[in-house]
Amino acid sequence: MPVLTVPASPAATRTIEVVYIQGEVRIDGLAPELGDRLNARFNIQTGPGARCDLVFNSGNALSVGQNARAAFDFGAPVALIQLEQGGLSSVLKKLENLVGRDSYVIETTTAVAGVRGTSFCVWVDATSTYVCACNGTVRTIDANGGNEELLESAHHTARLYSQAGSAISMAEAGLSHHDDALLESVASRIGYSIDWTRIDD
Repeated sequence: MPVLTVPASPAATRTIEVVYIQGEVRIDGLAPELGDRLNARFNIQTGPGARCDLVFNSGNALSVGQNARAAFDFGAPVALIQLEQGGLSSVLKKLENLVGRDSYVIETTTAVAGVRGTSFCVWVDATSTYVCACNGTVRTIDANGGNEELLESAHHTARLYSQAGSAISMAEAGLSHHDDALLESVASRIGYSIDWTRIDD
C-alpha cells in the first residue's frame, strides 16, 4: 500500500451523524437509527439495495451503497476509509484545512484516492477499483505506488484500477456505478447544490 503524507498534528474532533438509512445496514454489527452519533472509528456493512448516509462536521456528506463493507477512522488527522467492497459517494465542503495535504483518503486493495474537498465516487470489487472525480479534484495512485494521477472534472472523469497477479493497470473509464442524481442526493444532506458547469474547489 503506498504511503500518503500525513501531518503529525492531532485531529480535530469530528461529529458524525447518521442521516439516512435504507434497507439492511449494520454499524459495528448493530442496526443504526436516524440521528445516531458515531464514534470516531466504526465499520459499516450494507445488504442488497441498502444505503446509509452520514454527515460529519456539518458540511461533509458520504453515502455507503449496497453490498458494501468499509472501515472508517475519523480519529486520525486525515480522515481514512478502507473500502473492502461496494461503493462510496462523497460530497465534501467543510474539511479541515491541511495545507498541501489530502484531508480525506479512501484506501482499497488496488488503489488510494486522496482529496481536499470535492464530490467523488469510489467503487470496489475483488480485482478492481473505480474512482470518479464527479465534480472537483481527486488524487489517485495504485496500491503498488504507481499510476499516480490528479483527476479534475466539472462533470465526471473516472479511472479503473485493475489487478492481475501482482500487477495493477489503470485505464480511463466512463460513468459507472453512479449518476448525477445520486451525487445530488448526497449533496442535499448538507444543503449543497452541485454546479456541474465548473470544477469545484
